[in-house]
Amino acid sequence: MTKKKNVIISEGNKPFWQLVVSAVHYTAIVSLLIFFFIGFELTTETKKLKGSFNFLEAIIYLLPTALYFSVVKNFLFDFGERKYKIQYCVGAIKVGSWKNLPEIEYVSVFKQPKTDGDFTFEVNLWYFKNRHFNIYESDDSAPAFELGQAAAKVLNVKLLNATVPNSYKWVKLNKINTSK
Repeated sequence: MTKKKNVIISEGNKPFWQLVVSAVHYTAIVSLLIFFFIGFELTTETKKLKGSFNFLEAIIYLLPTALYFSVVKNFLFDFGERKYKIQYCVGAIKVGSWKNLPEIEYVSVFKQPKTDGDFTFEVNLWYFKNRHFNIYESDDSAPAFELGQAAAKVLNVKLLNATVPNSYKWVKLNKINTSK
């Protein structure tokens, strides 16, 4: 029997419509950068300078939306080295650094209220008394609970179902088969 040493938990692929929205925004950003560099000239006339910097201002407004619709968040675990990495990906560009993995005590799936009155379901890894980090968030409880179960099985820890406020329950999990 061999133990799993590396695990990747990913948000998965973005829906097609989000990719289209982000592609349109990135195209606009590249176009605005081209117009900025073509039209930019060093001058002391503030009217010309303001006109050039309007392109940069538009880019500043477009970039957050483009990133929101295109960034995929992945969690990579290397249990052999006891490390984890939160990785943000936009296409082939990946950003993240390895950190020491604390001793995980349990995984929780809970219902978190939003400011607009809606709810989101979060999957958290809990360690060292009451510290935690969020590995997933969804408007739907089913994928959040599925991911919470998978994470608890892989980490060989308990799963707390906190999707019903003030009615938290420990979930009994089947052992994960790690043999090939």
